[in-house]
Amino acid sequence: MNADAVAVLEGERGKHPQYCFTYREKPIRWEMINSAWHTALGKAGLKNFRFHDLRHTWASWHRQAGTSADELKDLGGWKSRVMVDRYAKFDTEHLAVAATRIEREPGTNVVQFPTFSLRSGKRRIRAELNR
Repeated sequence: MNADAVAVLEGERGKHPQYCFTYREKPIRWEMINSAWHTALGKAGLKNFRFHDLRHTWASWHRQAGTSADELKDLGGWKSRVMVDRYAKFDTEHLAVAATRIEREPGTNVVQFPTFSLRSGKRRIRAELNR
């Protein structure tokens, strides 16, 4: 768990002798969550949004923050990377950056790729890398 999750749990410590999360000193059960969920959706004006959609959001935020697919697989409890790909979606902003990698130079019809010459020796390669 991350520090945020630990802080939430620490904040609940000692409020009930047996359960971590309670409502009016009773354990939170599905019926209560379902009712509160639908009330919150109504107040927020959201339609066609399921509680399970939060898992997709959590996974997508992780991928966009740089969490690897293997790490996310373990965090989410999935058995395969296929499930990670189903749940975790990237924002499309990274695609715009990727697309610019092969843009042509302004005023030309030529794409400029970095070139390296192994025949010229190590000094020339270092010089080109340090430009």
